[in-house]
Amino acid sequence: MFPSQYIDDLLKDIRDNKAMALFLGAGTDITTVYPEGAEYGGLREKLVEDDKGRSAKLNWSNLLEELIDAACIDDAEAKSLKGMTSSPLKAAILKNRMGDSYIPIIQSWLYSRCNRKILLDSYVSFEQYKNSPSVENLQKVPFGTLFVIADFILRQTSVRAVFTQNYNNFLSETISILLEKRKDSYCERRQGLKPYDVFSGWKDEPYNDDSFFIYHVHGFIPPPSEMLPNSENNHIVLSDEEFYQLSQNVYSWQNASQLHFLTHHTCIIWGLSLDDMTTARLLRHANLENNSEKVYWLRGGQNDGQDDVQSRLKAEYYESQHLCVVNDENGYSSLYHRILEELTKDEK
Repeated sequence: MFPSQYIDDLLKDIRDNKAMALFLGAGTDITTVYPEGAEYGGLREKLVEDDKGRSAKLNWSNLLEELIDAACIDDAEAKSLKGMTSSPLKAAILKNRMGDSYIPIIQSWLYSRCNRKILLDSYVSFEQYKNSPSVENLQKVPFGTLFVIADFILRQTSVRAVFTQNYNNFLSETISILLEKRKDSYCERRQGLKPYDVFSGWKDEPYNDDSFFIYHVHGFIPPPSEMLPNSENNHIVLSDEEFYQLSQNVYSWQNASQLHFLTHHTCIIWGLSLDDMTTARLLRHANLENNSEKVYWLRGGQNDGQDDVQSRLKAEYYESQHLCVVNDENGYSSLYHRILEELTKDEK
């Protein structure tokens, strides 16, 4: 079992309304179930398994597979690319080959697997969970993690900022759906909240106390119903050169803002691996030892194929870096259920 456990500390900080920032990764968008319903016309089946018989879940490995298939390269090159272990290198080669079609294909892939229509149907499952809260019901919610995070943001008014490495608008859409459907469930301070996706460090729209910014530190790709930003602002971080550029500019808004929150706020790392190069770099630069608040890393499950010694060594290292590992051996759904239960207690 992964030995570190700080769930009680996290729940206490939630009860104490500590000023918080969330750091989100691709894990927040992944689902293993999709909404049922005849109105999908076969969409669910298409999403669960694509025409090549492989899993079509929403993750970056499958995105790279999609890009390889769309790159118009011969079978030998495609096989070679799929065999590469470095995802950033794969992305760099594909970006170079695909040119102007690179971003539109990523856009199509993202929003065919999750969009407002799918999230509205997913809300039905989340409502069933809320009416009959149990870990088993939460596991049946399509894109359940997105709904848990959106609900957490709306209930936990001390959440000051969200930093996400995802390129899509799924979280802002989920927040909007919960405000439309369950407006009276949230305190007055959150009822008028307006989520904004920020991807260049600046918003043209006027903002006020109701504005809630979701900072896309790896760039943003809008849904197909909106125009893509011009090439200068349409920068995403997926290939190795883009990771290098991001790390090189230490004064960029992405680096400065994340480091500020990591060193001055209670932070929750959610859906991110600590092996991720951006997360690891920022944690190395942030002086967590002198931060009076905690930085939590949420994980679920037991050892993920690692033996007990490996898990112990990793946990000891994370603690030496002043990270608080919150692990639930029963999985992420169990952990998220416990967090939502705590929020519900405070409302009674």
